[in-house]
Amino acid sequence: MLTAYRELKKEEVDTTELDVHLERCASCRQALAQSTFVGDRLRALPAIEPLPGMQAQLMRRLAGEHMQMMQKSTSGAMPVPEFLKPYIYEQAQSTHLSHPISAFSTAETGPLPILRAARKPRHRAHVNQFAILGLAAMFLMLLMMGGVTSLVYLAQRNASALSHVTDKNADIVQHVDISRSKYTTSTLYSHVISAVANATTIYDTAYSDNASPQWMLSQIDRATQVSTPLLASPYNQPMIVLAASSDWLVWVQYGTPKSQPYRSDTGKPFKTTVTPWSLYAFSLSQLRASNGLAAPILLEQGQFNPTTAPVWVSTPVQGIWLSQYTLLASTIDVRGISHLRSYQLNTASKPTEATIATAAPGHILTSPTTNSDGTAIFWSEEWISNDGILNSNIWQQQNVNSNNARIPTHGRWSGHPVQTTQQSLLRNDGQSFSPQIADDTLFWLSTAPPTSTAQNSSTRGASPTVIEPQFSSSLVPRTDSNFFAPAMDASIRGQIMMQPLYSDTLTSPISINTAGPAYALQVGADFALWQDDKGYEMWDVPSQGDVSIGHVLDNASFLAVNGGTAVWMLSSSSTTTQATNPASPGTLPGIQIFAFNWPK
Repeated sequence: MLTAYRELKKEEVDTTELDVHLERCASCRQALAQSTFVGDRLRALPAIEPLPGMQAQLMRRLAGEHMQMMQKSTSGAMPVPEFLKPYIYEQAQSTHLSHPISAFSTAETGPLPILRAARKPRHRAHVNQFAILGLAAMFLMLLMMGGVTSLVYLAQRNASALSHVTDKNADIVQHVDISRSKYTTSTLYSHVISAVANATTIYDTAYSDNASPQWMLSQIDRATQVSTPLLASPYNQPMIVLAASSDWLVWVQYGTPKSQPYRSDTGKPFKTTVTPWSLYAFSLSQLRASNGLAAPILLEQGQFNPTTAPVWVSTPVQGIWLSQYTLLASTIDVRGISHLRSYQLNTASKPTEATIATAAPGHILTSPTTNSDGTAIFWSEEWISNDGILNSNIWQQQNVNSNNARIPTHGRWSGHPVQTTQQSLLRNDGQSFSPQIADDTLFWLSTAPPTSTAQNSSTRGASPTVIEPQFSSSLVPRTDSNFFAPAMDASIRGQIMMQPLYSDTLTSPISINTAGPAYALQVGADFALWQDDKGYEMWDVPSQGDVSIGHVLDNASFLAVNGGTAVWMLSSSSTTTQATNPASPGTLPGIQIFAFNWPK
């Protein structure tokens, strides 16, 4: 009755009994408020224009179904609806070319008899043309209902408009809990410091219990749970694995720290400790082809000087983004200057390197990310202002045409030639941190007040309300923080903002975290994962809905999201146990690593 309540009111139908019931029933009042809110939002939406070619595609599918029925007809004289005739004729031509044994024509008087090869009949239920049209209508309705469901969910999440919506209602649209997998393996290098994973393999760096610890980069086969070293010999300094795709693996390797003289701005000499570092990549295809004997590729090397680097920075690599053969790396040189570079990885020649941006002294570039086809790059620029507050803006670099407009890769205007690139500020409020992209949707963490987080491009550049970032002391880092300290922005608390990159209309960003201030945002291929005071929250991008984490990630010592996989170790797993290596006799220290894939 509630679904028709508005129309009944308009038509002045007597609704007294329902009105009385609504006065005393809170749940029905809540349901009415929800449906009213959704209806208002639906009516406020702009007209939706079908995708280019959508009608023609649907008509061709219907024509194909009709042709199959015509072929099953004994007389071949089934009438063809007028609206399908052009598409029947089109498919008839292609069918005649590809299947010479079958031919037919669609003359104005109707189709000619069909000649077809003899074949064994298959017993199938008869479906008439009206049933086919009904199925097509059902298909379109499902598409429409998917959008309506997302809108209903958005309405339920809007706490300011529907503050009385309960958690019980929100649970209706939640996914089932994620399920973790446990991997137990035997290895000489039992103290795991970092790890990333894909659908088939976990890559980790760890050191041994020797008097002089030895470090190794290894891979764990998720099917056999066997650990295999990837380097010809162990190394004597820390290594941190940063990212992996189906084709490439990237890690940073430290050198032996050394003391060297340094003169401060005041002219007073003193000594500082400088740490050499190198950024490496492995071609996984070459690694597989050579049975694990491929040589790593040196991408970049330098020295990290904590005296010249900004005071809140403790590591030389401030951000990595790896997608297929493209790597974005934000690093700091020995002078403390931050650079954002891109590398086109290639097994046949030296990787092609290009500098995208260089920060001013005292600023750093971090969190690089790209859209799905690499035509748009985003990153953040961080600095500490004179009042001691950490600030961050988000930059973008996009391919533009001669009219200085963005060249889309989706929709009717896709495919135009690239003229040049343009850099501009996307978020200029000093309160937007850690941009990351999943499924062509941009996520970031905002420290702006909740009332101003939905600012769009028309409000950028205005003087923002300065809110000093709050930091979390319960951060679970991506790697063991004793060797690779988490960036300062990883523990900043705020709102997780989401905004689609491609839309026919400009959409304002919305906040998606509901359990209080969030921090430690990590984004995978199709999901976003972050921490809050209650544990973890997760958002599935394609369905625009929450994913229930439960207690799967409790007590994690580190947590690293990479592509469609999250991998972590439990704090209790840091102690080694004796386990038998299935690949070789004897006993070796055993480790346990956990992971989940999304979607399952």
